[in-house]
Amino acid sequence: MQQPKQRLFALVAGLVIVLAAIWYFLRRAETHEAAPPAAAEEEARAPVAETPPAPARPAPAAPAPPPPTKEEPVAEDGVPFMPAHDGDPIPEGYRHFHPITPKHKRLYKENGLIESLNGAMDVKDAPGLRKLLAQYKREYPEDEWELQGGYAVIADCFDHPGDATRAAAKAWVEAHNGSPLKRFVNRHCFE
Repeated sequence: MQQPKQRLFALVAGLVIVLAAIWYFLRRAETHEAAPPAAAEEEARAPVAETPPAPARPAPAAPAPPPPTKEEPVAEDGVPFMPAHDGDPIPEGYRHFHPITPKHKRLYKENGLIESLNGAMDVKDAPGLRKLLAQYKREYPEDEWELQGGYAVIADCFDHPGDATRAAAKAWVEAHNGSPLKRFVNRHCFE
């Protein structure tokens, strides 16, 4: 019976010590926050000659951005862009980081179309995948990322699962080892 009482006593004593330490540190933090520094007290006690308040002046208006040159692209809001190259001088005033060029817009549209292709692939919609693939081939015939063949192979695997499509998929994977579609061809044609 002695052992459980000793454990209970040790537990209560430990709890009291922890609570006392918490109380001490909280109280100490309050006194440090509440008490002004000694130098501030001395300054507060010293007599201060009152000076009349300065007349209120209107704040200077922010300088308008310099008018862009004819070669400098300007955003729809009239603010020019930062220079395109690192060595170009950076003009004064606010500038947009870079323009959204037709090349950017084309890339955004391509990414949206690839997202749609991936959505059709995720739900195994072979007709939808083929329709979007035809649009992708029309709008991006250069196929910079070599995606068109991969999406075609995946659509074939959805439509005609079997040895022939698996062989075509294997050949495509071996020929396009670095393609981002390789894992999807493997998933949809071999698993």
